[in-house]
Amino acid sequence: MRKFIRFLFILFAFLALGASILNPLGSLTRPLQIVALILLVIFVLDTVFNIFRPNRGPRIPPSQVAEIERLYFRSMRELLNDGPNLIQVISDLQRIVSIDGHYKNARHYLNRAIALQQRGETDPSKQNGHRPGQSRLDFEMLQEQLVDPDPAIRKAVVMDLIQYGERAVDPLIALLMDEDNDVRVHAATALGWVGGKDAIQPLLVALKDDEPYVRRYAARALCWVVNEEAMDGLIEALNDSDHYVRRYAARAMGWSQDMRAIRPLVELLHIEQNNDVREYALTALADLGERDVRVARPMTALPE
Repeated sequence: MRKFIRFLFILFAFLALGASILNPLGSLTRPLQIVALILLVIFVLDTVFNIFRPNRGPRIPPSQVAEIERLYFRSMRELLNDGPNLIQVISDLQRIVSIDGHYKNARHYLNRAIALQQRGETDPSKQNGHRPGQSRLDFEMLQEQLVDPDPAIRKAVVMDLIQYGERAVDPLIALLMDEDNDVRVHAATALGWVGGKDAIQPLLVALKDDEPYVRRYAARALCWVVNEEAMDGLIEALNDSDHYVRRYAARAMGWSQDMRAIRPLVELLHIEQNNDVREYALTALADLGERDVRVARPMTALPE
């Protein structure tokens, strides 16, 4: 609807301008000008009050959105392997599609995985669900690589640690303090996936990292593990200079189901200029039961 209104406004503004120049006293000139003015008023009101917010279809419960993101992350990581476990990938992607048939490009990758399975382009040792490298000895070898001088190796360790689930929490927390930005980004993402409640406090620390990308992925990971313990840190993150951090902090607050999040989210809407952050804040409020919140977009201050 929003795009249609914009299209009509541009069309009638063009027609009204042309008529005003070519035939200012014509019978159609005045009506075209009035219609263009009405559409301009509607367009401005929508910009300020978000009257025609996009309809995103049936709302997916927060718990299932978190599940989708975990499954998508796992399946994409698996597809990057030389011999992917296609049974796992297909199962994960089928679950995603069953919840949200339009999620990212999950359906495309599902069809691709099925085609690969039919052609037999995979490692048979992984097709029966066996994942090599899950012994205690292998786990200890991975831990030794946490201090490898090459950041690429330490980053690869993050991806290998994920398969160990909760056993990987302590090594991943250690990697959140790594000197390399990319390693900390990967560690934050992985910790949110496998860490559970134990991941909250380390991720809140990462939410204050000097590197914006680390803060972004820490905020996103908190969406998957958020509870009332994370609320104070998330409220503070709503003031972050990076709009992606503010966006994911708002999303996590909605998934927390903690009513203390309502007031900070409404206050955010009073000052927030970024469209995506505002949309996430409104969605979070809806997740918290506040579905009819209307807050005018703040006007941009004019330069002195």
